[in-house]
Amino acid sequence: MFEKKHLLELGVYAVVLVLGTWLLIRLDAYEAFHEWSRTQESWELDELALALPAVLVCLVLFSLNRVRELRARARQLEESRKELAEAHENLRNLNRSRDTFLTTACHELKSPLIGIVNAFELMQLSDNAAERQELIELAGQAARKLGLLVDSVLQFSRLESLAPARTGFSPTELLDSVRDMSQLHARSRGIALETGLAGDVPGRLRGSESVLRLVALNLVGNAVRYTDKGGVKVELGYADGSAAELVLTVSDSGRGIRAEDLATIFNPYVRAQTGHDGLGLGLSIVKRSVESCGGTISVESEPGKGSRFTVRIPVEPEHEGVAT
Repeated sequence: MFEKKHLLELGVYAVVLVLGTWLLIRLDAYEAFHEWSRTQESWELDELALALPAVLVCLVLFSLNRVRELRARARQLEESRKELAEAHENLRNLNRSRDTFLTTACHELKSPLIGIVNAFELMQLSDNAAERQELIELAGQAARKLGLLVDSVLQFSRLESLAPARTGFSPTELLDSVRDMSQLHARSRGIALETGLAGDVPGRLRGSESVLRLVALNLVGNAVRYTDKGGVKVELGYADGSAAELVLTVSDSGRGIRAEDLATIFNPYVRAQTGHDGLGLGLSIVKRSVESCGGTISVESEPGKGSRFTVRIPVEPEHEGVAT
């Protein structure tokens, strides 16, 4: 209950009380006081002397209460100090995150810009039609890469201010749109893209369709990008437990992710796969998007054997047009 210094303080009080009492006894102070009080009967000094123990008890209780109040204030000050230290550390982390973002973004955005500028400068120096066409294609690729990087930055910033809207949608149409939008990228890489819809998924659901589409496109894009051979599979399932959830699964036969990287792949600016350009925002955008609508995301992976991302997002079935 009490700290060591408080116990020592109370010990000092007790020693002073004992020694003071002993000294008064040695000096016969009590008898002298008694005799003197007899000569002053009108003052009722005997009764006053009887009040001294009560006064001492009150002083002890007052001291104990003061000690308790001081300890409570000390705890409050310590909690305030910890809160200030935590706020200070959060500000430092925010500044570091901002500096990291600016450094990474400027570095990554600079690369495709230089590629575009160089391509056009070489076009001015070349009279060969085939070479000029090749340079145009290279400039187009660099421009598309630049567009993807800028889009990632915009998506990352919007997540702090925009709440996902819940609308009615068709899981079948959602899956078809993800397949159509990702098919060209998969074909250019020579990767087979397969989609699957579980039989128990309702025909109409209500939930964050925009988040689902963004998450699916990001995960499929990553899967295609990091798969050199084999295929990518996108599946939609339905879990009707205590709360209905739409389960999105994206699996691939790509490079996989090392075990030591699994804990950090959802952090901003982290790229577990080396040798690939980008801001490292894709999976961070995915995680924030999923959590913004109350969902969860998990990953299973093994180097050389591919990865499997599972996203679970709360939904509500629309009774009209439910698949049977």
